[in-house]
Amino acid sequence: MSDSACPACSIVIPTWNGREWVDRCLRSVLRSGDMGNVEIIVVDDGSTDGTQEHILASFPGVVVVRHEQNGGFGAACNKGVAQSGAPVVVLLNNDIVVEPGFLAPLLVNFRDDRVFAVNARVFQMDGSTPGGGLVRGYFHGGLLRLRWAERDADRERPTLSLYANGAAAAWSRAKFLELGGFDPLYAPFYSEDLDLSYRAWQRGWEIRYEPQSRARHEHSATIKSAYEIRTVERISRRNRILFVWRNIRDRRLLAYHALWMTLRGIGALLKGDRVFLQALYDAIQRILEVCRRRAADPCPVVPDREILRKTSRWDG
Repeated sequence: MSDSACPACSIVIPTWNGREWVDRCLRSVLRSGDMGNVEIIVVDDGSTDGTQEHILASFPGVVVVRHEQNGGFGAACNKGVAQSGAPVVVLLNNDIVVEPGFLAPLLVNFRDDRVFAVNARVFQMDGSTPGGGLVRGYFHGGLLRLRWAERDADRERPTLSLYANGAAAAWSRAKFLELGGFDPLYAPFYSEDLDLSYRAWQRGWEIRYEPQSRARHEHSATIKSAYEIRTVERISRRNRILFVWRNIRDRRLLAYHALWMTLRGIGALLKGDRVFLQALYDAIQRILEVCRRRAADPCPVVPDREILRKTSRWDG
């Protein structure tokens, strides 16, 4: 970081027992070639694999924030953003590898005060298979469904995206904090970035996709190493339900959701789908938390159907 009192950008990398991954991520960041007035913060979320000691020894310019106990992805990101000192914060998963010139195309978007966050163009680790960045959303089966752009033609130009990917995106720090950061309702992982982005859209802010900023991602490396597949699926399903309860205001969409949850619940009983039934039960256990959050939210400036209209078409 330069001698300037306030860095132009902060890069925050949350990590948990991923020493090799965060090492690879940091080395790619430092090689990216646009690291002038930038601070780097690693939030070590209760690791027991020597992550903190390794970073302090190998990357003396990197700030390490230590959690004694694992608090989950959202809490680690919130801590890092709060500790940062720049107007723009780039959140990177520890299993991300950024390409040269990654940073500047993201930052230029924040000259527009409407911008809440900007996604990088993400590939799978092979460097050619699409892996996120440009995301569209639509209601189906009572839930908000997400789909990555897969065609190169859709991914070549800047456009709007439904949500900012917590794995590789730049965020307005002030707006992030104004919205309260990632909601612990979704802990330990999944849907917290979708939730925060949707609430930003409701405020009238934008999430953009920047194809000139490129990264590769080894998806869910930490999660897959620490949780059973059924547990991951249960949390994912629970959080997709909670997202609707937390954010959707349109009465027709809510009625559609209620109908489908009833039908899917009956179907799960008949089929013995314990994962869905447990996910629904877990969501119901948090209903009072959801109600408190909805009651405290300001009235949305942009309605649900307008958000989905802006972020559902591949032609932008």
